[in-house]
Amino acid sequence: MYSLLIKGGNIIDGTGNPAYKADLAVQGDKIVAIEPTIEAAAEKVIEADGLFVAPGFIDIHTHTDRSIFEFPLADSKVLQGVTTDVTGNCGIGLFPVASARKTELENYLGMVKGKLPEGGISWTDLNGFAAAVESVNPGINLVPLVPHGSLRIAVMGSSDRKPTDQEMQDMEIILADCLNQGAWGMSTGLIYPPGSFAKTDELVRLAQVLARYGAIYSSHVRGESGTLLQAVDEAIQIGRESGTTVEVSHLKAIGKPNWGNGVKALQMIEEARRQGVDIWADQYPYEASSTSLTALIPAWAHDGGVAAMLQRLVDPSCKEKLITGIGLEMNVRGGADRVLIAGLAAGADQELVGKTVQQIAEILGLTPEETVMQLTIDAKGGVSAVYFSIGEEDLETILKNPDVAVGSDGSGINPTTAEKATHPRSYGTFARVLGRYVREKKLLTWESAVRKMTLLPAQRLGLKDRGMLQAGLAADITVFNPDTVTDCAVFENPHQFAQGFEYVVVNGILAAEHGRLTGATAGRVLRKA
Repeated sequence: MYSLLIKGGNIIDGTGNPAYKADLAVQGDKIVAIEPTIEAAAEKVIEADGLFVAPGFIDIHTHTDRSIFEFPLADSKVLQGVTTDVTGNCGIGLFPVASARKTELENYLGMVKGKLPEGGISWTDLNGFAAAVESVNPGINLVPLVPHGSLRIAVMGSSDRKPTDQEMQDMEIILADCLNQGAWGMSTGLIYPPGSFAKTDELVRLAQVLARYGAIYSSHVRGESGTLLQAVDEAIQIGRESGTTVEVSHLKAIGKPNWGNGVKALQMIEEARRQGVDIWADQYPYEASSTSLTALIPAWAHDGGVAAMLQRLVDPSCKEKLITGIGLEMNVRGGADRVLIAGLAAGADQELVGKTVQQIAEILGLTPEETVMQLTIDAKGGVSAVYFSIGEEDLETILKNPDVAVGSDGSGINPTTAEKATHPRSYGTFARVLGRYVREKKLLTWESAVRKMTLLPAQRLGLKDRGMLQAGLAADITVFNPDTVTDCAVFENPHQFAQGFEYVVVNGILAAEHGRLTGATAGRVLRKA
C-alpha cells in the first residue's frame, strides 16, 4: 500500500517538457511511481483531475533562516507551493559565529527582519545552526549558504579594511569547515557592510574554495543602480577567476535613470556564459525592492559595526556629510515619497510603519534625510523599507528568460505576529508568476515557469534529489489549480495568503490540504554531500 496517491492530475515534471496526465504514488518520503494509471491502494488518495501536479517549488533566494524560529511552519511559503528555501543570502545570516564577536553579529542581524531564538545565538557553525532549526520542527526544507558578512565578522569584525594574510587564511578555513558540514555555497551582500568592505581579490580567494567543493557563489552584487553593469562585471570576473558557479541575486536595475540596464546586465551574463563562465541569475516579479533603511546610509558610516554607525548619526560633525550621502542614494531609489517604512524595531514609534519617508518627515518636522537618520537612531538600526524603483520592461524581459530562476528574497511568515507592513513577495512571488505572468499575460508557459521554480534552481545548487517529478526522488510536490492560482498580497495589505494551491507535500507528508496548512512539520535542513 502506498502512503499517498495523486490521481488524474496533469504532471508538469519540472524539466520544461509538456504536461501529461498520470497518477503519482508516494511511499514514505520518496516518489515511487508515475504511471498513466495506478490501481494500488493508498493510505491517502488525492483526486487531482483538472489540477497541475508539479515538483515542490525551490525558492533560490530567501531569508527564512531568521524567520524560521518565529514562524516554523513557514506558512506564507508553503501556501504558495514552496517546499524548499535557500537561506543565508545577501551575506547576512546566523553562522559562522566567533564567541568573542557574537554580540557584534547579533547587532548586525538586528538590521534585518526576524527574531533570534530565545536566548540568542547559541551555536558557532552550521551543525549547531541546523540543530537549532530542527529543534523547532520546521514545516519546510532549508538549504543553507554561508553568509560572507557573518564569516567576515567572525574573523575580523566590521572593520573597513583588507584582511591580513592570516585573516584571509582563517576565512578560507572556516568556509571550508562549513562546506564540509554540508553548506551549499556562500552568499555575498556587497552593498551591505561589512561585505561591502571586501575587495574583489578577497571574494575570488573565497570563491576558489567554493570551486573545490562544487559549491555556488550567490551574490547581491555591489550596485543595482548606476553601477549595476560594473557590479555584474565584477561577478563575472569572480566566476571566471575562481571557476565556481555564480548566481546573481534578484537581478534588477534600481532607479528610473537606470531602467534598461537590467536587460543589459542580463545580456552581459548570457555573453559571459557563452565564453565559458558558469554564471546565472534569479529574480522576483515586483516593481519594488525591500531591504534595510540603512542601505541609504553611506558605507563609510558603517565602519566598525552598528554601534559605530549609530554614534556617527548623532555626531554633529558627521551630519552634513551624512545628509549628502543619504540624499544621493534616496534620489537614486526614487525619492522620499517612494520609500515606504515596512518595519521598526521595538522601542521606535510603530505608528510610523506603513508610511513613506516623505510622510514621516512632514509628521516629525524634519527633512527626509534627517528622518532617515532619526528612524535609524530610534530603532537602533532595525528599520526595514520598501523601495518603489524598478521598471516593468526590465522586469518582464528578465522574467521571460528561461535561464533566470525565481527567488522571492522574502521569508516564511504568517499574519498573526508579523510586522503589519512588509513586502508582499513573502506571500505571493510564485503565485504571481503563475497567475499574472503565465495565465494572464502569457509571457511564459506553465511548463517553462515551473522549470524556473524547480529543476533550474536545483541544478544550480547541485540539489540532485529534488526539483523534478521522477520515481526515486524526494516527494516534495505542489498541486495547484491553473484557473485560480493568484497572488493576493499587495503593498497596502501584504499579509494575504496566495490562492489556488490545493495540496503541498513536503518529504512525503501533506503540509497543506484544500489550501490550508495541516500543521505538519516534515521539513529538514538539507546538507550537501
